Amino acid sequence: MVARTAGLIAALVLLVLAPGTHARDLKTPQTPWYNLSSEQQRVLAPVASEWDRMPGYQQQRLLGAARRYPDMDPTHQQRFEQRIREWASMTPDQRKAARETFEGLRRLPPEKQYELRERWLRRHPNEGRYPR
Repeated sequence: MVARTAGLIAALVLLVLAPGTHARDLKTPQTPWYNLSSEQQRVLAPVASEWDRMPGYQQQRLLGAARRYPDMDPTHQQRFEQRIREWASMTPDQRKAARETFEGLRRLPPEKQYELRERWLRRHPNEGRYPR
């Protein structure tokens, strides 16, 4: 479960909690769900019930992912869909734990991050690698 959560964190945190969130990001205006295109709503449907409560910066990161979605290869699209569903099904406590884990990993030196990533990928070969 921890390893699966770590994989989910790695994928979604880049979309939702990318490093460098500053106070100004918290002031990013929210985008109402009804303003999203039908394609964006389809891609982001797993988080629809939470959308209007999300901070604007989080919405913008997810909208960026939704804009990139059509250009993803089918494998990446499937992975994105799976992970956003998993994220949406997590409890607030699980999400908090995932964020804390990610923050701890983000603070590690790059070489240690790389080492842990490679070790995780060896244990979970079906997770694949994202293009760099």
